[in-house]
Amino acid sequence: MTEVVPDVREAGGRSAEFWGYLMWGLAALAIAGPELASVFRLGDWPTISATVGHLESAHSWVRLIVTFVIVVLGYYAVPQLIMHPETKQAVLAGRQCTANGRYTRDASAVRSEGMGGYLVLAVAALVVGVIFAAGARHIHSGTFVGAYVMYGLIAVLWVIVPSVLALFFGREVPFPTLFRTIGYLERRAHPVAAVLLALLVILLLHLTLYPWPRFGS
Repeated sequence: MTEVVPDVREAGGRSAEFWGYLMWGLAALAIAGPELASVFRLGDWPTISATVGHLESAHSWVRLIVTFVIVVLGYYAVPQLIMHPETKQAVLAGRQCTANGRYTRDASAVRSEGMGGYLVLAVAALVVGVIFAAGARHIHSGTFVGAYVMYGLIAVLWVIVPSVLALFFGREVPFPTLFRTIGYLERRAHPVAAVLLALLVILLLHLTLYPWPRFGS
């Protein structure tokens, strides 16, 4: 259930949409690239599914956490997908939400000035993570240390830190949440957004039930 308050045009809406496509596109490449390479046997790379599966094999309780996160994501995703792209702020699931789809204590007090450097920091960290993961795998083909670093950086800098900044410090990074970005895309290219959502659901199920589905020998 989404309560829109009020319908105000966001001056930087198009800019946020652009940065959403760029930042989540980079994250998607870092995740989907290794997955596709593994499916088509193009190389030995630490995929996110294999990394999560490795954790689940070592600690069975990790599977419960993965399932919990997926359910919570689903609960909060639907309101963001139907949130109008020109809405400056809204109340989603009973909580105030910024224009970029993050929960905050007071949406009217959230500021984004001076946060442009966060984009540089996140992209630079992702590049370092990819290089570290590749180097670690090259040195020791069976290690998952590099994968923990790379995927951990994506989780921290794309999701956790922006959410903490918005909720507790009233600061907003320039790019929207993943589901807010898909919401933008849905209004521009509905079939593409539908396919992305379907692929995301498959990935989430794959992480929960890893190694399902397993093809071939």
